[in-house]
Amino acid sequence: MHDADGVDEVQLIADARNTLRAWTQADLRHDELTSPVLYVTAPCGRLILCVSADMLEAVDCAMYVPDEQSPAIELSVSLDPFDAVGGAESNSDRWKIYHGTPTLARWAMADIDMARFRGAILDGDGLMRANPLAAVEPRICGLLNRERAGDVKAMVRSRLNIEPVDPRVVGVDPGGVDVRNRFDIVRVPFSEAIEDPAVAVDRVLASVTTR
Repeated sequence: MHDADGVDEVQLIADARNTLRAWTQADLRHDELTSPVLYVTAPCGRLILCVSADMLEAVDCAMYVPDEQSPAIELSVSLDPFDAVGGAESNSDRWKIYHGTPTLARWAMADIDMARFRGAILDGDGLMRANPLAAVEPRICGLLNRERAGDVKAMVRSRLNIEPVDPRVVGVDPGGVDVRNRFDIVRVPFSEAIEDPAVAVDRVLASVTTR
């Protein structure tokens, strides 16, 4: 569907979602203050953040991804605190897999209320899409890290033109794979989206091993 300016809204939302997944860092404006934060996308599509108490107490919150000076996407968000116990521990564990030991004391899920992207205002619901590969994501990550470690290194080197240092695949979604390098998280997009979990394992492995 196109709007009055000829913009393909479906593609715009998909591009915004891919942009959000391409980063794991942001500047969070919480009332009058702005602080750097690290985030990851939860399987449900919400964002997992490690935060401080004053961030949770803020009335108005916005995220500038990757930073406030040159944001690729701007988000108006609502923070929902959670304790890392029981079922919620999987969310904090996911953050730790990406980023390591947390430096802040609290956890929050961020709901995206709306976004500004390429001059357009987007409803946040369209950006919080559940990952259809969530059920097979742990298996894919395990296979790549155990049996295709050399291919992962070659993929990062050839496709991103950076030297991999102990790379570990930490996330998979229809748009690509997230790889934890020694000092950062890098994103390797697929040439075509992989949506079907029934074929995802074979297609992801083929994508990674293709030269």
